[in-house]
Amino acid sequence: MKIIKKLFITLCVGGITFGSSCKLEEIPVSQATPETLFTTPSGLRDGVYGVYSKLRALYGSQVGFTLTTMGTDIFQHGKDGGYKFLDAYDSQTNSSVGYFAQLWYDCYQGINAANTILAYADKADIPDNLKTQYKAETRFLRAHFYYWLTVQFGDVVLATTETKGVNTTAVRTSKEEVWKLMREDTQFAVDNLGWTADAYGKVTKGAALQQLAIIMLMQKDYQKAADAAKTIIESGPYKLLDSYADIFRYDNQQNAEIIFAAQYTKDLLQNGDGNQGHAFFTPAYDQFPGLQRDLNQGGRPYTRFRPTEFFRNLFNPNDSRFEATFRYVWIYNNPATLPKGKAIGDTVEWQISPGVTSKIAPNTDNMHWAIKKHDDPTRASVQDLAGFRDFFIYRLSETYLTAAEALLLAGKPAEGVVYLNKVRTRAAKPGKTMPMLSAGDLTIDQILDERARELGGEEKRWMDLARTGKLVERVKKYNPNSAAIKDMYLVRPIPQSQIDLSTIKFPQNPGY
Repeated sequence: MKIIKKLFITLCVGGITFGSSCKLEEIPVSQATPETLFTTPSGLRDGVYGVYSKLRALYGSQVGFTLTTMGTDIFQHGKDGGYKFLDAYDSQTNSSVGYFAQLWYDCYQGINAANTILAYADKADIPDNLKTQYKAETRFLRAHFYYWLTVQFGDVVLATTETKGVNTTAVRTSKEEVWKLMREDTQFAVDNLGWTADAYGKVTKGAALQQLAIIMLMQKDYQKAADAAKTIIESGPYKLLDSYADIFRYDNQQNAEIIFAAQYTKDLLQNGDGNQGHAFFTPAYDQFPGLQRDLNQGGRPYTRFRPTEFFRNLFNPNDSRFEATFRYVWIYNNPATLPKGKAIGDTVEWQISPGVTSKIAPNTDNMHWAIKKHDDPTRASVQDLAGFRDFFIYRLSETYLTAAEALLLAGKPAEGVVYLNKVRTRAAKPGKTMPMLSAGDLTIDQILDERARELGGEEKRWMDLARTGKLVERVKKYNPNSAAIKDMYLVRPIPQSQIDLSTIKFPQNPGY
């Protein structure tokens, strides 16, 4: 049984963190308090599940996708939706933007939930080994929320104890100090969790090692980051699938390459808003003759993000990831508006310019290529946004690329390039080969290019560019909408609601 698919509660016990609001459902306050609830075996277990549930606010949500996808070198804005200013990096990108506040409070709700569990875990009447397991899972998750906060905002509020009520005197702590806590939390998870768990979806040693490697990269502890990644590759139970496309088959979500995933479920009462990734990359194909919304051609189009020309042209002809990533042809499926001379099932022909047509769709604001990785054809209606697909947070191929990055930065490119080439070898079409890199070819830009091919559209890109210091350079070079980007945008503005709440000076990030 999948953890979290069994139970999801929004955990907001112990008060409100930094002015956020949270509706406590499932558990009436008059009947349960943290002292009585989390000292029982079932209460503590369900509380841990509640911490996991906050991952859904980050992965598969419009907020999570927007703040990791928009305004990067590989995605620009689509035709519809707000927040296009995040692609332009103009004055509308300011401290009043709702998504910044939403991310801030979602992460701190997760952190406060984790702190609450950690405060009561030792008081529960359960075996010591189970207490340790729960604490390890919870500390991993606390570090994960802080990862998002520090990469997005820089210096943030460091909270390690349960917050009761509204805290108006919170101060910012340097991101380097927060990274120390993240490393300690994640190392505790590495030391106290096994390679497998008693339920699919729980944190394991592999997930903890991958998170630890990323934290160590940010701390510039490159050799230890490489060692952590290599331990997963050499000792973990994971393996690269033979086919890149098979990773994203809907019927193959629990595959050997997945290290950690946010859980969604077909139980509508427990699925919340669902994984909505299927909508955001889908263009408004239904607005063209001969086409109507179709679960097998992208479903409901939200047209939020479209791939840049740089991303589309980044793939070698022998790279299977191109076909597995992009949808660039559509099939006529609407008899009511079918163009003359066309039949249902024919490939759509698009007018590219006057007198010129192509079966390959254009890539413009009005009609653009889609991303297929988040397709969810099992929804009951094409209008349904709440998808059921799990969201892959860590995959083994990312671990290989993490090892390559760490070894390059540790001054060992000859060793690092072996790991990157392993990913490229798997990516080759059957019967074809991919060009391999030499040690002299290995650079951060080459690694970022490979991460784009391998992980594009998986809520990694803005974070990768920001943490490597490459955001401004690469976005300005490859995103035609983002010429105005400058160094201040390496972090987001602190939400104005947080500043307004504070009764002491709460400094804003420079430039905002």
